[in-house]
Amino acid sequence: MATTSLEEKKDRKKRFPWFKLLRLAGIILFIIIISQVDVKSIWFEIRKANAWFILFALLFQVLLLLTKGMRWHLLNTSNQSQNIIQSFGEFFESYAIGVITPGRFGELMKAGYQNKREQVIASAIRVGAERGADVGFFVLIAGIALYAGNMVNLSQTAGIITIGFGLLVFMIGVLLVSSKKINQLLDRFITNFSDTFIHRQTSNVFYIICLSVISNVFYFVSCYIVAAYALHLDISLLSTSGGVAVSGLLNMLPVTVMGLGTREMTFLYIFNTYPQNQVLALSGLIFAVAQVGGGLISLLLGQIFLQISKKNTAVENSRRN
Repeated sequence: MATTSLEEKKDRKKRFPWFKLLRLAGIILFIIIISQVDVKSIWFEIRKANAWFILFALLFQVLLLLTKGMRWHLLNTSNQSQNIIQSFGEFFESYAIGVITPGRFGELMKAGYQNKREQVIASAIRVGAERGADVGFFVLIAGIALYAGNMVNLSQTAGIITIGFGLLVFMIGVLLVSSKKINQLLDRFITNFSDTFIHRQTSNVFYIICLSVISNVFYFVSCYIVAAYALHLDISLLSTSGGVAVSGLLNMLPVTVMGLGTREMTFLYIFNTYPQNQVLALSGLIFAVAQVGGGLISLLLGQIFLQISKKNTAVENSRRN
């Protein structure tokens, strides 16, 4: 009986949903933070925020979506079955799902639109390159803010190391879609990896890099508008961008949904010289503008573009028949 009881206890430990609990860690952290602060004062700060600047910040979220949608299209330009309407539809829908999934894993849905295994792998690689460019740029901005002394009190050496790491990650993302040699090197680890490589013109790669930078700048500007103009915080663009970059990187970990908990914790630590209620109001408004607003807009645009693409495909098929 004792042996059976011991085995049952081991089975319960094995069956305990540790990974599911880990995914809820951010929400648990969010509940803890909210329970320790004056929610009424936070709500007061949010209510007195300038609504026009909130709408202006939303406009930059739309610009972000359009530039990233165009980047995704350029990543697929040599795929003859890919048209710009379909590309935008795939991107917007996956972006919306990515917003509400831990670690933004929903963005891998773009690869699911491909029919063949090789095409799925190729599409997943492009998603990885896309995410690599974004992560690298976020790390780069965090490093610049660290170096300039606009965030936590760390040495400039830490900022230089962070900048270097950000540039490295960004370049890896670019090389995945531009270097045949890098793809051939990865053949040693993934069978026929280089077979999925798309030969791109230099101008195409240049546009992809530019759109990667511009789209993320739109995000930082959107958050800065919320902080400096909607909430009237005396804060610089670089300081805002540094804090937002760090929280954005943490949001990519599969421990939170829509950045809840990790964003508040990051902001409270980095923006510790500002009143707590204003910092949490900033977090709440960025959540509303970037996560909720951006997610809903991308979901709507995704459905519109996918429906247009289906109609165009149906018309082309009827003409052929």
